Amino acid sequence: MNSSPLKIVTKFIRIGIADKNDNPPYFDKALYEAEVDENEDIQHTVLTVTAKDHDESSRIRYEITSGNIGGAFAVKNMTGAIYVAGALDYETRKRYELRLAASDNLKENYTTVVIHVKDVNDNPPVFERPTYRTQITEEDDRNLPKSVLRASVLRA
Repeated sequence: MNSSPLKIVTKFIRIGIADKNDNPPYFDKALYEAEVDENEDIQHTVLTVTAKDHDESSRIRYEITSGNIGGAFAVKNMTGAIYVAGALDYETRKRYELRLAASDNLKENYTTVVIHVKDVNDNPPVFERPTYRTQITEEDDRNLPKSVLRASVLRA
Protein backbone atom coordinates (compact mmCIF):
# COMPACT_ATOMS: atom_id res chain seq x y z
CA MET A 1 0.00 0.00 0.00
CA ASN A 2 1.30 3.33 -1.08
CA SER A 3 0.80 5.78 1.63
CA SER A 4 1.49 9.43 0.92
CA PRO A 5 1.20 12.01 3.61
CA LEU A 6 -2.02 14.02 3.63
CA LYS A 7 -1.45 17.60 2.52
CA ILE A 8 -3.60 20.37 3.91
CA VAL A 9 -3.74 23.82 2.41
CA THR A 10 -5.34 26.70 4.28
CA LYS A 11 -6.35 29.91 2.58
CA PHE A 12 -7.97 32.93 4.13
CA ILE A 13 -10.55 34.66 2.05
CA ARG A 14 -11.88 38.09 2.99
CA ILE A 15 -15.51 38.57 2.18
CA GLY A 16 -16.91 42.08 2.35
CA ILE A 17 -20.60 42.57 2.86
CA ALA A 18 -21.90 45.91 1.64
CA ASP A 19 -24.97 47.47 3.16
CA LYS A 20 -27.78 47.55 0.64
CA ASN A 21 -29.77 50.79 0.39
CA ASP A 22 -33.04 49.31 1.56
CA ASN A 23 -34.12 51.82 4.22
CA PRO A 24 -35.60 55.26 3.64
CA PRO A 25 -34.24 58.29 5.48
CA TYR A 26 -36.26 59.40 8.49
CA PHE A 27 -36.72 62.59 10.48
CA ASP A 28 -36.79 62.80 14.27
CA LYS A 29 -40.05 64.78 14.10
CA ALA A 30 -43.02 64.96 11.76
CA LEU A 31 -43.25 68.72 12.43
CA TYR A 32 -40.56 71.33 13.00
CA GLU A 33 -41.34 74.95 13.96
CA ALA A 34 -39.22 78.08 13.97
CA GLU A 35 -39.55 81.87 14.10
CA VAL A 36 -37.80 84.52 12.04
CA ASP A 37 -37.98 88.33 12.10
CA GLU A 38 -39.48 89.84 8.98
CA ASN A 39 -36.37 92.01 8.46
CA GLU A 40 -33.85 89.16 8.78
CA ASP A 41 -30.95 89.15 6.34
CA ILE A 42 -30.89 86.99 3.22
CA GLN A 43 -28.84 83.80 3.86
CA HIS A 44 -29.72 83.84 7.60
CA THR A 45 -30.20 80.25 8.80
CA VAL A 46 -33.63 79.83 10.39
CA LEU A 47 -33.46 76.14 11.30
CA THR A 48 -31.46 73.03 10.47
CA VAL A 49 -33.31 69.74 10.17
CA THR A 50 -31.48 66.45 10.04
CA ALA A 51 -32.65 63.16 8.62
CA LYS A 52 -30.99 59.87 9.43
CA ASP A 53 -30.76 56.60 7.54
CA HIS A 54 -30.16 53.08 8.85
CA ASP A 55 -28.10 52.32 5.73
CA GLU A 56 -24.39 52.96 6.31
CA SER A 57 -23.35 54.56 3.05
CA SER A 58 -26.40 56.70 2.33
CA ARG A 59 -25.88 60.36 1.52
CA ILE A 60 -28.97 62.33 2.30
CA ARG A 61 -30.03 65.33 0.24
CA TYR A 62 -32.71 67.83 1.22
CA GLU A 63 -35.22 69.71 -0.91
CA ILE A 64 -38.22 71.96 -0.28
CA THR A 65 -41.02 70.41 -2.31
CA SER A 66 -43.98 72.70 -1.53
CA GLY A 67 -45.23 75.67 0.49
CA ASN A 68 -42.35 77.99 -0.36
CA ILE A 69 -44.50 80.89 -1.53
CA GLY A 70 -42.47 83.54 -3.32
CA GLY A 71 -39.23 81.62 -2.84
CA ALA A 72 -38.88 83.08 0.66
CA PHE A 73 -36.72 80.18 1.88
CA ALA A 74 -34.17 77.73 0.55
CA VAL A 75 -32.43 74.66 1.95
CA LYS A 76 -28.79 73.66 1.70
CA ASN A 77 -29.20 70.28 0.03
CA MET A 78 -26.34 68.56 1.89
CA THR A 79 -26.91 69.93 5.42
CA GLY A 80 -30.65 70.54 5.80
CA ALA A 81 -30.08 74.16 6.82
CA ILE A 82 -33.16 76.22 5.90
CA TYR A 83 -32.32 79.87 5.29
CA VAL A 84 -33.95 83.12 4.22
CA ALA A 85 -33.77 83.42 0.43
CA GLY A 86 -36.19 86.27 -0.27
CA ALA A 87 -37.94 89.23 1.31
CA LEU A 88 -40.26 88.51 4.24
CA ASP A 89 -43.16 90.76 5.24
CA TYR A 90 -45.26 90.06 8.31
CA GLU A 91 -48.10 92.22 7.00
CA THR A 92 -48.28 90.09 3.83
CA ARG A 93 -47.60 86.57 5.19
CA LYS A 94 -47.24 85.57 8.83
CA ARG A 95 -46.67 81.83 8.39
CA TYR A 96 -45.05 79.45 5.91
CA GLU A 97 -45.69 75.71 5.92
CA LEU A 98 -42.92 73.99 3.98
CA ARG A 99 -42.81 70.36 2.94
CA LEU A 100 -39.24 69.13 3.10
CA ALA A 101 -37.97 65.94 1.47
CA ALA A 102 -34.93 63.92 2.50
CA SER A 103 -33.68 61.55 -0.18
CA ASP A 104 -30.89 58.95 -0.29
CA ASN A 105 -31.15 58.81 -4.12
CA LEU A 106 -33.36 55.73 -3.94
CA LYS A 107 -35.87 56.32 -1.18
CA GLU A 108 -37.25 59.49 0.36
CA ASN A 109 -39.22 60.71 3.32
CA TYR A 110 -40.95 63.98 4.23
CA THR A 111 -41.46 66.32 7.14
CA THR A 112 -43.29 69.60 7.64
CA VAL A 113 -41.52 72.81 8.65
CA VAL A 114 -43.66 75.71 9.89
CA ILE A 115 -41.92 79.09 9.99
CA HIS A 116 -43.61 81.94 11.81
CA VAL A 117 -42.65 85.43 10.62
CA LYS A 118 -42.31 87.87 13.52
CA ASP A 119 -43.40 91.49 13.17
CA VAL A 120 -40.83 94.24 13.65
CA ASN A 121 -41.41 97.97 13.79
CA ASP A 122 -40.75 98.64 10.11
CA ASN A 123 -43.74 100.81 9.16
CA PRO A 124 -43.92 104.56 9.76
CA PRO A 125 -46.80 106.02 11.76
CA VAL A 126 -49.87 106.99 9.75
CA PHE A 127 -52.26 109.83 10.58
CA GLU A 128 -55.96 109.10 10.24
CA ARG A 129 -56.59 112.44 8.47
CA PRO A 130 -54.33 114.49 6.22
CA THR A 131 -55.04 117.77 8.08
CA TYR A 132 -55.94 118.65 11.66
CA ARG A 133 -57.23 122.15 12.57
CA THR A 134 -57.98 123.86 15.84
CA GLN A 135 -58.38 127.42 17.04
CA ILE A 136 -56.77 128.91 20.12
CA THR A 137 -57.62 132.39 21.36
CA GLU A 138 -54.55 134.34 22.39
CA GLU A 139 -56.02 135.89 25.53
CA ASP A 140 -57.72 132.72 26.75
CA ASP A 141 -55.60 131.37 29.61
CA ARG A 142 -58.24 129.09 31.10
CA ASN A 143 -57.60 125.38 31.32
CA LEU A 144 -53.98 125.62 30.28
CA PRO A 145 -52.29 123.69 28.88
CA LYS A 146 -54.77 122.94 26.13
CA SER A 147 -54.79 119.76 24.12
CA VAL A 148 -54.33 120.50 20.43
CA LEU A 149 -53.62 117.06 19.00
CA ARG A 150 -53.61 113.62 20.51
CA ALA A 151 -51.65 110.86 18.77
CA SER A 152 -51.79 107.16 19.40
CA VAL A 153 -50.02 104.19 17.86
CA LEU A 154 -52.06 101.38 16.39
CA ARG A 155 -50.32 98.11 15.51
CA ALA A 156 -51.16 96.58 12.15
